[in-house]
Amino acid sequence: MSGKFGLTNMRALLANPLELACLSEKDKAGLVRLLSDPDPGVFQAIRQTLISCGTESRPWLKAGLGSRDRLVRKHSWEILTQLDRNAADREFIAFCNRGGEHLNLEKGVWLLNRTAYPNLDLETYKSQLDEFATRVRKVCDPGQSQPAALMALNRVLYREEHFRGDKTNYYDPQNSYLNRVIDRRLGNPLSLCLVYLFVARRLGLPVTGVGMPGHFILRLQSPAFSIYVDAFNGGNFLTHSDCATRLKRCGYGIDAGFLSTTTPRRTLMRICSNLHQIYQKSRHLGERDRIQKYLIKLAC
Repeated sequence: MSGKFGLTNMRALLANPLELACLSEKDKAGLVRLLSDPDPGVFQAIRQTLISCGTESRPWLKAGLGSRDRLVRKHSWEILTQLDRNAADREFIAFCNRGGEHLNLEKGVWLLNRTAYPNLDLETYKSQLDEFATRVRKVCDPGQSQPAALMALNRVLYREEHFRGDKTNYYDPQNSYLNRVIDRRLGNPLSLCLVYLFVARRLGLPVTGVGMPGHFILRLQSPAFSIYVDAFNGGNFLTHSDCATRLKRCGYGIDAGFLSTTTPRRTLMRICSNLHQIYQKSRHLGERDRIQKYLIKLAC
């Protein structure tokens, strides 16, 4: 079946993918058709060759999506998705390599999301966050009363949009990816804090993340007062004393650093740390290793 594109030829191409540039369009289409070859060796050689070609192979794979052969369509889509994930991986690593603690947190979160969901429509999710902020402004002027703005934000996110903490499947990896949190209205403490934080920033509210041990929360800080917000539990307002009591109950004692602002870099590290533990426990070792790579880059 393999003909011109037998296993030996594929290995030669894999060793020197530039030779693909010399193939005719007909031959490139033939290459993609071999994605349905029953010989596993041929299939793997074809797959690796197409992936190694990167963006150059995209037109051939997109043509493969229209094939009459179900396996060709299936494998073409899988390889295109892998190419998209590889591109997203490179982009997020480049972002992580930037110096300093104060990265653009929202940009970093979406770049991380794309490493798992490369085809997500980013503008759709940003528009939803914009719309939540618009609805808050309709009932309250954040510039007039920050506590009232927080209450209005709670109403939009929890009473109207029904965001809630996922207490049933707490360790579901979807709870760490913001697009899936917005889709399902379910998340973990950190991801729900990110939804809350990004809407609050659109409103000009001075809200920051606070990475308490075991539970991420938010703080609105003004010269006159501080309000802590537990986004996982319906946006409950907490005092400094409430937070200290929780820390003591969990065996951590009182340390001023536990209630300090968490920088964007440290926040991204905490997201990745959560995912690393989840993938380790579920034995998704490829995903675990991918996330570990990000942790190393962020730590540097």
